[in-house]
Amino acid sequence: MSFGSYVNAYLRTSRSEYLLAEIPGLLAIFFIGASSLSRLLAPVVWEGVAVFVLLYFMGFMINAYTDQEIDRKYTIFKNKIPDAVAQIGQRNMRALIAGQIAGAFAITAHISYVMGSWLPLALVAVGTFFGVGYSIPPFKFKVRGWLHAVSLTISAFLVPAIFILFTIAGTVAVAPLIIVLGFSILHYGIAFANQAIDYLEDKAGGVKSPPVRWGMENSLRIALVTIFIGMAVEFVGLYYFIAPGPAAVAGISGMPLVLIMIPVLLVGYYIPVSGLYKMYRAVLSRPIEEAIGYMKDICHYNQWQASGVMGLMFAMGIVFFGTMVL
Repeated sequence: MSFGSYVNAYLRTSRSEYLLAEIPGLLAIFFIGASSLSRLLAPVVWEGVAVFVLLYFMGFMINAYTDQEIDRKYTIFKNKIPDAVAQIGQRNMRALIAGQIAGAFAITAHISYVMGSWLPLALVAVGTFFGVGYSIPPFKFKVRGWLHAVSLTISAFLVPAIFILFTIAGTVAVAPLIIVLGFSILHYGIAFANQAIDYLEDKAGGVKSPPVRWGMENSLRIALVTIFIGMAVEFVGLYYFIAPGPAAVAGISGMPLVLIMIPVLLVGYYIPVSGLYKMYRAVLSRPIEEAIGYMKDICHYNQWQASGVMGLMFAMGIVFFGTMVL
């Protein structure tokens, strides 16, 4: 196998298409935590980004490694992932996963030393546990009901965001933490779309994903409720991030500035929320096989996640450049 083919297989198993959401997510957190653009020059920040990428890719690779049998049965793009695993080789996959975990912990140890805090190592340990446990027996949290929510929220959203926020800001203040918490709850709700389109294959294979365990209608209803709860928490965090401060954007500060930022966030979330609502309506009005086919046509999961993240990135970017740079 050529080097190029090997790289392509690696990028497929590590689900590099999610970089579309991960990059603006990192920028959004930078805008929340940084006091100036010069923080971009700090080596510890880039070490944090390296840890983020290594562990994010690791989580997807473990999922690709453990789900080869079921992935082949999907009628969407996931059915190509097992071929990428085979190209890399089972042994090489295990070595890559172990190497990325070891590399992430080594870099994090240096971050903790430089910053004089055990928090980065603690966060990486917790995130890695839930990221690995999400897919690997005996834990396999993704098929264990409410543990699916705990595992995915912690490993994919909350802990990575807090970790990056700490490397940027050197602390985790209350308002940024509330924004990150709301963001994590909200984007877990969006993640139900990815579970929903796999419903028929998961049910046939005995995979107890949330839609299989709770039913498609209930699962999508939970997704929408979760999104609105997360959105409300995120707005509360935005208020406490902006309103108490003296800084202004174009002469606007406090609550008026918060009210201006909310529509920016809502524009970003319109695509995933409207998409999930269409999926929910399809389940109510069509036979399940027809509804699933419709869902697969309209669901562009990585783009839905990216849309929401970009809304947050633009809102926090406006605040950052308006109040801290200009």
